[in-house]
Amino acid sequence: MNWRRQQQQHDSNLCSSASYGSYHDDDGGFLPRRTTAAVPVVVLAPTQGEQTPGQCAGGTAKHYDHCGDGGVKQKKKNNNNKKRKHRISFLFLCLFVLLPASISWTLIVVYFRKVLVLSRTTRSGIIIPQEQQGLSWGPLLMFPTGGSSSDGTGEIQQRSNQHSEDEEEHLASLDPAPHEDDYHKLLLDVVSIVILTHDKQDALAKLLSSVISQKGITFEIIIVDSGCKPKTERVVQDAFDMMIAHNNSTTAAASSFVVAREYVKLCDNPGYGVSNNEGVKKSSNETKWILFLNDDIVLKDEYFTYHMIHLGNNHEEAAAVGCVLTSAKGDKLIEAGSIVWNDGSAAGFGRGRKDLDAPEFSYPKPVDYVSGACLMVDKGVFLDYGGFDHEHFPNYYEDTDLQMHIQHDLGKEVWLQPLSIAHHEEHGSFGEKESLDLMTKSRKIFFEKWKKPLQNYHLPIPYHLPRKEQDTAFQRAGDLRGRKSDKASILYIDGRLPNKDMGSGFGRAFDNLSVLASLGYRITAVSLEPVTDKWCNVKCLNDIRQLGIEVVTSGLREFYVAKDRPELYNIVIVSRPGTFLFSYKKLQRLFSKSPFAMIYDSEALTYRRDEMLIRLVKEDRIMFPGRQFLDNHNTIFSKRQEITMLSMADYVLTVSTTETELVKQHVANSSNAETIGHIMDLTSITKKQFSQRSGILFIGSFHDSMYYNGDAIWYFLHEIYPLVLRAQQEAAKAAAVATLDDHPQPPMRLTIAGRKIPMRLIRFVISNATLANHVTFLESPKSIDSLMENARVFIAPHQYGSGIQYKVSQAFAYGVPTVISGLTAESFGLQQQQQDEEEEEENNDHNAGIGCIGANVDSFKECILDLYNDEALWNKCRENQVEFIRSTHAREDVSEKWSSVIQRALTTANNRREMIKKYNNDKNKNNNKSDNKDKNHLLDHPLMKNKIPEHSSE
Repeated sequence: MNWRRQQQQHDSNLCSSASYGSYHDDDGGFLPRRTTAAVPVVVLAPTQGEQTPGQCAGGTAKHYDHCGDGGVKQKKKNNNNKKRKHRISFLFLCLFVLLPASISWTLIVVYFRKVLVLSRTTRSGIIIPQEQQGLSWGPLLMFPTGGSSSDGTGEIQQRSNQHSEDEEEHLASLDPAPHEDDYHKLLLDVVSIVILTHDKQDALAKLLSSVISQKGITFEIIIVDSGCKPKTERVVQDAFDMMIAHNNSTTAAASSFVVAREYVKLCDNPGYGVSNNEGVKKSSNETKWILFLNDDIVLKDEYFTYHMIHLGNNHEEAAAVGCVLTSAKGDKLIEAGSIVWNDGSAAGFGRGRKDLDAPEFSYPKPVDYVSGACLMVDKGVFLDYGGFDHEHFPNYYEDTDLQMHIQHDLGKEVWLQPLSIAHHEEHGSFGEKESLDLMTKSRKIFFEKWKKPLQNYHLPIPYHLPRKEQDTAFQRAGDLRGRKSDKASILYIDGRLPNKDMGSGFGRAFDNLSVLASLGYRITAVSLEPVTDKWCNVKCLNDIRQLGIEVVTSGLREFYVAKDRPELYNIVIVSRPGTFLFSYKKLQRLFSKSPFAMIYDSEALTYRRDEMLIRLVKEDRIMFPGRQFLDNHNTIFSKRQEITMLSMADYVLTVSTTETELVKQHVANSSNAETIGHIMDLTSITKKQFSQRSGILFIGSFHDSMYYNGDAIWYFLHEIYPLVLRAQQEAAKAAAVATLDDHPQPPMRLTIAGRKIPMRLIRFVISNATLANHVTFLESPKSIDSLMENARVFIAPHQYGSGIQYKVSQAFAYGVPTVISGLTAESFGLQQQQQDEEEEEENNDHNAGIGCIGANVDSFKECILDLYNDEALWNKCRENQVEFIRSTHAREDVSEKWSSVIQRALTTANNRREMIKKYNNDKNKNNNKSDNKDKNHLLDHPLMKNKIPEHSSE
């Protein structure tokens, strides 16, 4: 009997849960600890003597002395460890018997906390290095804490760090660093930084220091000196020396590189326009962007320039990008973009505000103009216009004039990048009084030059309006998309912010927001509850914001939209039934003040999923563990509740055509129901071939619950996987007899990856001797790329559900042949399609379609065996899946559908507002005695007159 079985037998004699350490969780409760160690925890360690693939030859033997003579020492050491573990386990049993429970638990917790601290530095016992992920060992429980990458052997490697897991995760969430791929792309782009200085040596030195420390860019620096003082020249020379030292210390993975330095003297002080134009003439031909910086600013952080270039490169319509300017101390806002009113006057958006992280200042957006103190311009656009118009604007408005040209002559845009912040010593060039006088003079010239666009496209000064109307006017003026009559202003509400890494439909939600933003709509996204780092950290927030979307982090409960922004939104999108249920009363108040069109994105019809589960439990007697998630066998939302929600919306969206047809049976206007599924590109198609892969893969979000995904993989483990292992074992024996092969194919290992894998599922696997040696759990992988690259077969064994599964779409797009249940096939519309193909080709095998459909236990098993062992079939299935994604999941198709829905909704909203406007005009003409018919008709909308019923059993 080998060590593994001895240990299992011994542990079972002591305590049925001896394989687990019990710890206090973060909330003070008592549960098995899963995510504390910074390296993976092995539930059952590999059997001694086994040499895993690549362990000795691949270089991992430095962690394990299993190879050569070192194996004897390691074996003795492990035997000592086992004896010590046995004694400790016996001690725990005695504690439970002899001492009060509270004292026993306290001692155990203290002990395991000590072990936990020690385990962070050890690589023996139950702790193994992250490099062993993905190898064919015993059952593993893994917790990656950093970025993962594949080294081509199927191993997932963990970068080392000196922080604990919690510290590392916190630091990562605060790090604004770019993604590595974007980082290297931008190192290839050259940006010319032109700095205009005039006798400000101390300020210039601070600015140059902040410029040299920039990361992720290749740049040249051109200093234009209009004062020509010896002190300035010394500062410049010192800075150039620093740049040389910086380049000499730069490695291949360096943060930035200075390719050129220029020092231009214009001692007659010709002004902002002339001086900067001369600086641009010195720039290299390779330059795409010109970044103009005044000498009275300091860049706040080392990714300032990177973020500006990244935005400019990723928005095709952007010809200029600006930063957020704060006071020199960084405690007050000077501008987060600026507004040009229709009389030619200007206002810095948010000027004087101290809440610098307010939602309206924290997302990229197109604006009227950004300050020339920090302005990045497309070099080609700049040169085509002849540079700054210094003849008309020798001191002020030359930067605004250029940006008016960009918008009104070229049809391009000027964008604000809020991740780039600079501290600014305002009016440092002339002094405040002289600056105001020069501004007034230039403003008159500016108005005459741009009079027609100002009157046609810019808003009037709102200072005469009541305060609330002023605020709405500023909100609309501060984002150009909010003032266009043909563009919607959208309020998007979801239960949680769409963190694309969390599963549960939030990947699709993120993609939908991405499409809406790309269509040029102004969007505010808000969740029901305040945003927390556990759900959406800084990186997650920036992913959403960098789409050009405002994010309200305080949650809908604290977002007084009806009071603070009553006229801003003409379309409201509500996602998921739970969100609808808890937000509709607030939306009723908003609708009564300012009518809008409502789109309900149901995501999936929840009642269908729960009804299926109840039926399987009651009729088929399948005791899914997730049944306990439902209260007294009731659905989470009753059918009557969800149908009421469907009827209260103007437009309803679902993810599958099956559910769209169901919706059409319950809504008044069936043409207002639309199917918008998943978006998948084909840029991540895996490259490894059949023979280079092994194992079965399941991925899903669990969130510590067995409901849905937990039940799906439980059903597979309980009903199907043992049959697969048995069939493979029998086939291997037969092949060995026939070929006299002493090295049969290794068993099909199963990897279960996901977020917050429930301990109940892990205990189920470990307690089953048939499963324990063949299952690996991978908790919260940072990336699924390596998993998809190395898996031979992906599975989706769901027996109940609604909507369509995002991970199945991903597996198709990665090109991993997939076995799906009959339910999953139906939701994707694959069953009928495959039946039609089979009728056309009489001898067509049932596995040769888009995925392999396992409608029952036997067919699911056969699908796995066929795909796993037949290379030709595997390749055909892979090709069909990729083609299916190409034809059904294209971003262009989803974008076209969203555009159609939004335009129809915008028409609906505009008609309602016209009705209210007409009613108010008639009311004023008739001295408040007008007929209320139109208004009453409007307020007869189902959103206003209906009430969502209480939950009831049906």
